[in-house]
This record gives sequence, C-alpha cells and structure tokens, in this order.
Amino acid sequence: MVYVLIALGLAVVIGPLISAMPSKAQRRVAAVRDRAKALGLRVTLRPVPAVPARFRFEPDRDLACYQQVQSQGKLALGEQRAYVWADGHWQPTQGASATPAWLTSLPPGAPLVEVSDRYISIFWDEREGLEGLETIRQAIDSR
Repeated sequence: MVYVLIALGLAVVIGPLISAMPSKAQRRVAAVRDRAKALGLRVTLRPVPAVPARFRFEPDRDLACYQQVQSQGKLALGEQRAYVWADGHWQPTQGASATPAWLTSLPPGAPLVEVSDRYISIFWDEREGLEGLETIRQAIDSR
C-alpha cells in the first residue's frame, strides 16, 4: 500500500512537469526560428494582412512572418506591395505590377509576401522546416 501511495505521489508531481515539456513538433519549430534569427531574419507571430476577397485567400494554418529588414529597398520611400499565391501563381494584391521572379522559388507553404522600401515579409507555415527556411533565405538573397 505504501508503494502505491508513493507512486501516486510521484505521478501527481511529475505529471504536470511532463505535460509542460515541448513536443517534438514544437522543438522543430523552435529550431527553425532560432536558425532564422541566426540568418538575420526576424520572426513574428502577427495577423496576416488583409488580402482582397477576389483572391479567396484563407490560409488553412497559422502563418509566421519571416522578415528581412533592408537598408535600401528597390521601392520608393513609403511604397509597399503585397503578392499572394492564388490560382496556381503569384499575383499582386493591388494594381497590375509584374510579380518579381524570385517569388517562384519560395516553398509551397509561403502564400503571402509583403515588400516595402524597408523590409520583406514572408508569411510561411513552417511545414518544410530547415530546408524551407534555407529556400526562403536563398529567395531573398537572389532578388
């Protein structure tokens, strides 16, 4: 009987500690975000910017924003453009400007990109892990 009480006491103490430990998937996402920080990318969890309804853009998963701050962008001061993956190709959300070629090299889990004179933000679902992060880094570097 004493052993049962000791085992029960240990289970009461250890149970919450084990449930608070990160899962394998959470550790994988944390490793990707740590690597992104080492590569000079800022990772934030913020709402996805509004996309016009005509694109029918409704991500099925939460997206993290991987952002590269740039000292000199190619756009005019204060100008901002957004591109969305819809109907099997990249499209600008406003106007009829051409889409940059480097967008085609992004991983499939990155359906939304914002580009301004100061930053590039790529909204990504992080499914591809470190390989997807390297693809994002290469796409940003190739622009």
